[in-house]
Amino acid sequence: MFNHLSSMSLKCAIELSIADIIHCHGRAITLSELMRLLVHSGCFNKTKVNGQEEAYGLTASSTLLIKENPFSLSSWFKGTELTLWGTVHGIKFWEFLNQNPGINQRFNEAMASDSEIMTSFVVKAECKQIFEGLGSLVDVGGGNGSFSRIISEAFPGIKCTVLDLPHVVANLPETDNLKYIAGDMFQFVPPADAFLFK
Repeated sequence: MFNHLSSMSLKCAIELSIADIIHCHGRAITLSELMRLLVHSGCFNKTKVNGQEEAYGLTASSTLLIKENPFSLSSWFKGTELTLWGTVHGIKFWEFLNQNPGINQRFNEAMASDSEIMTSFVVKAECKQIFEGLGSLVDVGGGNGSFSRIISEAFPGIKCTVLDLPHVVANLPETDNLKYIAGDMFQFVPPADAFLFK
């Protein structure tokens, strides 16, 4: 459900030059919770220093993030180079979807199907405490809002907002506690008590 966190954490690690810091330090070094996510995804490993203190070391994957490595991939994550999709099609994936309404609709339906399966689990009694005390929630990149729609129905006291690109949220039906905002999450995210990234 939170797979995006691994890529976001990896991006932060690259921007902070964490692999280079560990490499220059010459041994494992203590870091923050960011590293726990990267350990979970296999980018770094966790060890103990002096038998107590958490420390993090390099794995085969994270050595590819060291700037001095002739095969370093860190610049690829930072650059403006096209992704494989962009190289093949000549435009970014989201631009392609914007220009191809039929494919965009199928993509949104696939994302909605996945969301509906996950949301039904999340709103069950075992997980309801997650939403206790929330007055507002922003579903960032929430597509057609299927995830937020189920949350808004299960928890009418939560004002849900779906933020996605204009072509995605155009003409979607709103309710008293479900609204849509057309925008770019890299430019602006409206304030809320909680944020949903899926």
